Parts: sequence; structure tokens; C-alpha cells
Amino acid sequence: MAERKRSNDGTKETEKFLSETETPDQGGRAVGDLQKDVGTQDAMRRAAKGEDGVTRVTGEDKRNHGEPS
Repeated sequence: MAERKRSNDGTKETEKFLSETETPDQGGRAVGDLQKDVGTQDAMRRAAKGEDGVTRVTGEDKRNHGEPS
């Protein structure tokens, strides 16, 4: 972890960059069935074969979830 440097004049520069808006909630696995299934497929493939790479949604995945492909 990087060392923190204190300012010599006592100002808190962090407050200049932070906003008062609320941060969004985390998405989790609550609704995205298609995304959840594709992510699970990717995790299973990585565990079985040890492959890293990009996993994309296929037409078959979309059809299985009732979406147009």
C-alpha cells in the first residue's frame, strides 16, 4: 500500500474530489439470469480446463432465456 502524505497547510484535498451523491447498490445475482448463467459457464470452464479468456453470450444462451438472438 502506498504511503499517505499529509499536507503541510492542513487542508483536506480529498473532499474536493468526493461528491455527495449516493453510490449505486451492488447488482449481485438477483435478476440477471442470462448473465448469471454465462458467468457460471465461464467459471466452470475455467475450473475444468484452466483457460482464461473472454466469454460471450451466444445465440443459444439467448434462446434458452427467451430473448431474440
